[in-house]
Amino acid sequence: MINIAIDGPAGAGKSTIAKAVAKDLGIIYLDTGAMYRATAYLALQKGIDVKDEEKVSEMLEDLTMDIKYDENGAQRIIVNGIDATPYLREHYMSKAASDISALPCVRYKMVDLQRDFASKNDVVLDGRDIGTFVLPNANCKFFLTATPQERAERRMKDLQEKGETVDFDQLLQDIIQRDYNDSHREVAPLKQADDADYVDTTSMSIDDVVAHVKEVVHIKTKKADSTVQNNEKQPSTIIPSSEMDKKTLARIKTYYKPEKSFAFYRFLRVILRPIQMLVWPTKVIGAENAKKVTGALFTCNHYSKMDSMIPYFVLFKKEAHALAKYELFTNPVAGWFLHKMGAIPVRRGEADIESVKQVLRVLKDGKQLLIFPEGTRNKEGTQQMAEFKTGTARFAIKSKVPIVPMIYYQSPKAFRKNWLYVGEPFTLEEYYGARTIDENHAATQVIKEKMDETRRLCNEYVESVTKKKKKSTKKKKFADNINQQTFQLQIINFYLN
Repeated sequence: MINIAIDGPAGAGKSTIAKAVAKDLGIIYLDTGAMYRATAYLALQKGIDVKDEEKVSEMLEDLTMDIKYDENGAQRIIVNGIDATPYLREHYMSKAASDISALPCVRYKMVDLQRDFASKNDVVLDGRDIGTFVLPNANCKFFLTATPQERAERRMKDLQEKGETVDFDQLLQDIIQRDYNDSHREVAPLKQADDADYVDTTSMSIDDVVAHVKEVVHIKTKKADSTVQNNEKQPSTIIPSSEMDKKTLARIKTYYKPEKSFAFYRFLRVILRPIQMLVWPTKVIGAENAKKVTGALFTCNHYSKMDSMIPYFVLFKKEAHALAKYELFTNPVAGWFLHKMGAIPVRRGEADIESVKQVLRVLKDGKQLLIFPEGTRNKEGTQQMAEFKTGTARFAIKSKVPIVPMIYYQSPKAFRKNWLYVGEPFTLEEYYGARTIDENHAATQVIKEKMDETRRLCNEYVESVTKKKKKSTKKKKFADNINQQTFQLQIINFYLN
């Protein structure tokens, strides 16, 4: 049986994450918050003060609550025969639910219902005391949080999308007060369970949090299965950082520090640039576009390992960063070099939360970051780019930085003239605050279109230059032929005369 407990303060994204995880894993999502809201709704319908424990306790004696699921899998709360679902997300219900949930009689009633449900089903529960009180023996526990300001912004956006006008300052104060109420109530106060995984969602997208939760669930449930099966070894494709060798982990991890001096980076650039220009001579078109921004995401198509090195020498004169697979950092020499060049290690195919945090810190500090939206190299060497990953869009949206598209005309080759075209910077301003998967995909499509346009401009430029060169070469050959023929006539005339 899989029981996943997700706790945290209001607005941390618990319900959104719990629903997404349940859907991806094919298990049931039980909206515990809706159960308390339904109880508060019933009290308000009966004219009962939600803080009056005596009257609420009397109400509970006759309370019936059925949890049903419609054809779309959405949970419906039927309280005393009334479908309360449409009324549960009204703004005033949050305060009422917080007040009524503080009453011991209400909490014990709801907990009994929730425990009974979880004992019979694979389920995801979210709330404020799931891991500490409701399901203390849950095999997977998480504590999701975010700054009060971030949670207030999320809540305000949700309400605005519903057409409601809300004062942000009042909403922020309500959240702060609710945090205090939830953490200071006598029965099962809000707190992190000792064995819960702490996740700060302030600078994370929904996809990032879901991926992290699923990874931890996969690891923990797999460990549980192996224990039941007499510790039989099972293959695993995921190695959590907590299980890595300490020496290896120390080599892999490199943390971005804003105050770090990049004097050595500039020294390496001066030393290595002549070698790079000799071996991989590169013509940069549109370098002035890179100078229009002080901090940005530089997106580029990906052919070879040199794709990430060339911009360091021909474009980035100041501090710059790039993503590199963490395996490269296990090599002492390569790891040292990448560290000095400002590379950020990333575990591809996993929910690498630390790498995400580092990337966002770099961008929010106004630094430059080179990223390949395709996520992997184009081994076929064609101009057609692979499908873009959504990570680039999420970084740009969250950090609110401009994007500078770059295109290699073809795969960089040694001792051959290479071309790197830098396009006009653009932003994803219309998607700032995006939280859904569809919005991230739409923003990613915008990046793809800008990259395609840059590809077109790159091709036009290179083809025009090469055409002029061919024309010039033909003219030179023609002139040489004329001169040769003239010389031959002069020789003939000399001997004839």
